[in-house]
Amino acid sequence: MELTPRLQDVINIVKQKGEINLKDLALELKVSPKTAKGYVRELTRLGFVEIDEKENVKLKVTQEDPVESLKKIIEIHESEINALKKEVEELKTEIIKLRKKNNKFATTED
Repeated sequence: MELTPRLQDVINIVKQKGEINLKDLALELKVSPKTAKGYVRELTRLGFVEIDEKENVKLKVTQEDPVESLKKIIEIHESEINALKKEVEELKTEIIKLRKKNNKFATTED
């Protein structure tokens, strides 16, 4: 969804200021506080900004990029998989030793 130029203006002001009071935002935009509140309400609904009880507006802290999240999850799983592969190889080696021992034991009984 593409934002209207006015909503983009609001986001740019909030980005520039870091945090801005609703009344100051209205002054910057040269609109009434009621109009500014409407813009902020729409941006809040869309998940771009948040407003506190003192009517201070700031960018909503977004969650980590989903792609980066997936990359981290994959890295974790890859390391777990590699650890399991190593354990499997160690078990294979142990099984080979036990089979040799068992074969040695079986041939001495004959």
